[in-house]
Amino acid sequence: MSARRAHLQDVADGVLQRLRNALARGHVALPLTRASLVAIGIRNQLDAIEATFAELDLPACLTVLDAVLAERENRKPAPELVWTGPEAASALSRDTAIVLRELFESARESVILAGYAFRDTQKVLAPLYRTMQARPSLDVRFFVDVPRNEGGENGAAHVRGYLDRFMTTHWPFGDPKPRVYYDKRAFDESLYCSLHAKCVVVDGARAFISSANFTERGQERNIEVGVVIRDAGFAAQLAGQWLGLIEAGLVGQWGEAL
Repeated sequence: MSARRAHLQDVADGVLQRLRNALARGHVALPLTRASLVAIGIRNQLDAIEATFAELDLPACLTVLDAVLAERENRKPAPELVWTGPEAASALSRDTAIVLRELFESARESVILAGYAFRDTQKVLAPLYRTMQARPSLDVRFFVDVPRNEGGENGAAHVRGYLDRFMTTHWPFGDPKPRVYYDKRAFDESLYCSLHAKCVVVDGARAFISSANFTERGQERNIEVGVVIRDAGFAAQLAGQWLGLIEAGLVGQWGEAL
């Protein structure tokens, strides 16, 4: 995926509000630095924040932040309700399977898919595979939950075996393949935890959060609810949470040495 210059439009509203509050209360000094931003809990889109405010004094910083936050409040797109299952004839929600297909087919730069359970997924994932074929530079990353090791086998063998089976079963298409990541805590059979967050982020601009797993039931028969958020700031922040796990070495990648 080609590098893209960081812009303030990629910074989530909550981050901008946190920065504004910290500046107004004197909790952070100018000029802003990466270290000072991290110290007040801001860890994403640091380049964009530094580039925007590096040469501004305090009144100018507050003016810019107030203007951006006010403008966003006026134009913020409404979240879009997504639904699986029976509903009243008057309902205005969109179908889960259709929304997912549209998101996959519209991807141009990146797709992050995290946390869902998978079963009989060829129909759901085929649109993503076709998009990857058509756009070889598309950066696709899956974050997969590895279930607890209760069979007594070696931790590394458990993780490797599960991920090998995952790819064989749920990505039968061949190349190109997504990059697949797992929580390194899966090695510890004494620790019970799950990669349970369920979301899709496309191009760092659109986020889909849903209870519907990547199963026939979840996509077509269960009662499931989700939301599409077409807000680049929020989507970039959500993507940054996952990419931050990679940068911090908290997740491992399938195919690399365990």
